[in-house]
Amino acid sequence: MESFRSKGGFSSTDFFLLLVSLIWGLNYVVAKVSLREMDPLLFTALRFVVGAVICWIILLMREKDFRITKRQFWHLFFTGIIAHGINQITFIYGVARTTAGAASIILASPPIWVALLAAFLKLEKVNGKTAVGIFISFLGVSLVVMGSKGTVLGGTDALWGNVLVFIAGIFWSIYTIMVRVYLKDLSIIKFTTYSITFTSIFFMAITYKQMINGDWSAYSAEAWYGVLFSGIFVLGISYILWNTAIQKVGPTRTAVYANLPPFISILVGWFQLGEMITGIQLIGGLIVLGGLIYVRKAKEALATAGIAE
Repeated sequence: MESFRSKGGFSSTDFFLLLVSLIWGLNYVVAKVSLREMDPLLFTALRFVVGAVICWIILLMREKDFRITKRQFWHLFFTGIIAHGINQITFIYGVARTTAGAASIILASPPIWVALLAAFLKLEKVNGKTAVGIFISFLGVSLVVMGSKGTVLGGTDALWGNVLVFIAGIFWSIYTIMVRVYLKDLSIIKFTTYSITFTSIFFMAITYKQMINGDWSAYSAEAWYGVLFSGIFVLGISYILWNTAIQKVGPTRTAVYANLPPFISILVGWFQLGEMITGIQLIGGLIVLGGLIYVRKAKEALATAGIAE
């Protein structure tokens, strides 16, 4: 069986990160169906509950000991409530107040913050080539968004929405760094399971009135399919793969893959929903891929020199 990390070439790490990017790109389209009928916070709460259940099933099947120490409890609580909870709330309300284009551009910035945080905390060495690759990927996302019709940044009315989305990106960056820090004494599955569980409890607490008084039969099968897809694949399975990649190749290289989902969602929207796609967007997607390859090569060069993880 191929190891999760290989020397040179296209590794299984890259394959799984591409798979995660594909799933997250599909989620943009799938979630639209559910959000036509469900309140965004309720949808988020339900998908995190499903994700937590999936993670617990995997944890109980793979590991005999699921206990954690008091210190680990508070680390995971902080991750689930602060990093995850605030990220999701600011993202939901931010996207509702700004344009999809502005949100996509702002959410292409976390790889920059991850690289800076990783360097500041001395978790990784970030050289000039890695920085160039991150910039190339960010430029590609900008072209993908600007290639669409309509106002990209949303104007002054979307200012607060842009601020909220920016905060969401910052907390996603913090989460990515926390994964690397806390996985020193926790297994990947245990970390993912507990952090998602605390997040699901957080969202159930703030949506309990909707859960108690809601008319569940009013939602269509398609809406429930969206909840299940997002919970099982976007959270449960993808987060385990994502966190594994952070442990294996570091937060900086992993975070750059977060720039792929916007381009994938455009391709899926074009293929599945008949939405328009432009030549500039295709060029932007290729530039994103070029940035990913450049960052991977830069990290491999550091590893060969004995500097990187």
